[in-house]
Amino acid sequence: MSGINKLSSLAWAVVVSLGIVCSSGVVYATGPITNTFATSETLTAAKMNVINDAVKDLQGNVPSTSCRVNAGTVDAGATRVGPLCVDNARQAASQSWTAAVDFCRAANKRLLTPGEYLAAFNATVITAANGEFEWVDQVGHDGSVGGTAGKLSAGYMGPSTTLTGQILFSTNVLYDDTSNGNIFFRCAR
Repeated sequence: MSGINKLSSLAWAVVVSLGIVCSSGVVYATGPITNTFATSETLTAAKMNVINDAVKDLQGNVPSTSCRVNAGTVDAGATRVGPLCVDNARQAASQSWTAAVDFCRAANKRLLTPGEYLAAFNATVITAANGEFEWVDQVGHDGSVGGTAGKLSAGYMGPSTTLTGQILFSTNVLYDDTSNGNIFFRCAR
């Protein structure tokens, strides 16, 4: 078999495999396929099985609500909300917004955006009680300068007793303030 035919056979195998995956709906990758193929190699049954197994894995051997980390390992501590994996457990309160950002970044994650927070709340991944807020990835300031005025303020949201259980959103806490006993946080990826 000539080199171009081998390459063509491999290309068709990948296209067919991807076609099967793409036609089945939303797919969440589990990690890279570590095999490499050279143009001079013969496409064997063993090599096709590697591709076939990867496609089968991508087609849903793990529930769509599961979150995966590397190489297909399921992260039991997170729940899928759309394309996002949200930590089930929230982290301790009385940490500054910037400390929460650093914590999530160290775990290769990030804070939720306000829209992601609402999606996770609506999906009951977040079940905060009234008055329990969480830091979100939103900042602002009052536009003035001097003292603490104009200093970066951080966003938080959650159910509010003053709003009779509706979601409150605010950016009125300084980003480095650690005195907030009712602002928690959670990470996402």
